[in-house]
Amino acid sequence: MRNIGKISETVLDRSVIKPQKQYKVYDKGASTQLDCAFFSDKGMATGYVAHKDERACEHAILQACNNLYASGVIPRTLSISISMPDSYREIRLKEIMRQACETAKALDVTISGGHTEFVKSLDQPLISVTALGDPDETYQSQYKNGFDPDSCDIVMTKWMALLGTSLIATEKRDELITRLPSYYVDDAAGLGAFLSIEKEAKEAMHKEDTVAMHDVAGGGLFGALWELCSHLKCGCRINLKDIPIRQETIEVSEFFDINPYRLRGDGSLLIVTKDGVSLAERLIENGVLATVIGQTSKCIDRVILRDEEVRYLESPDTDEIHRVL
Repeated sequence: MRNIGKISETVLDRSVIKPQKQYKVYDKGASTQLDCAFFSDKGMATGYVAHKDERACEHAILQACNNLYASGVIPRTLSISISMPDSYREIRLKEIMRQACETAKALDVTISGGHTEFVKSLDQPLISVTALGDPDETYQSQYKNGFDPDSCDIVMTKWMALLGTSLIATEKRDELITRLPSYYVDDAAGLGAFLSIEKEAKEAMHKEDTVAMHDVAGGGLFGALWELCSHLKCGCRINLKDIPIRQETIEVSEFFDINPYRLRGDGSLLIVTKDGVSLAERLIENGVLATVIGQTSKCIDRVILRDEEVRYLESPDTDEIHRVL
């Protein structure tokens, strides 16, 4: 039986990326590890939500814009495609577009067009957002000029599994309050307020020794670390105890017996830099939690350390969100 959710890196490379290379349908950037593609002087990225989510349009827009920010691109315009169940009333469409307009306004981007339709076979909306933007002129990733993997830190912003925790707490509230206080579940749902990486990405763009950035999304933190190392062609050594996690995420994960390290992490950014401590301090001063969670390495092994225990990252698997929603 095929896994639900994001397809594997092997299948993506073999059946999605390779045909594009053969037919030369892009300039550069379409890759299993990159957040956006570049066309001439523009960057383009996509956000997509197909699971149950009351704020699907907002989350799809943030996903697309986060992909651009993580690549040093400032979002400018959005195209939104909405497919809805034919049982939906027009008022549901108005709510989706209200989300879209409020989110676009908050991000200072323009909705330039899209497509809307009713589909018989659906039981929930499918929303796809394409974001187009301009590369930030001040951001010159040090990776372009080569870098020494043995001299770089990996900084993580905010906490892991933010979106996954928020979605589950929102959609499974009635189940969770049988064990947890209602205010606590509401706090978990409220983690959705931290999903934009605009602030930390712009700060990292303007830091001269930033090597690369990668946003945490489907596949969770472990998936993002795997993709980041694949892009940089290096390994990593991550200290498990240094990874910031909210207690709400721990409680929600234990309730549904899921792995929070592989749970949707939109809202968190990984930054590779030569001086992680100074970057983390600067971000904290500007109101964004940031933590050095490990280092890159020339050895291609992707190592997770917990006290004396050593384990190794595996290729990203299905996001844990699909086990619950």
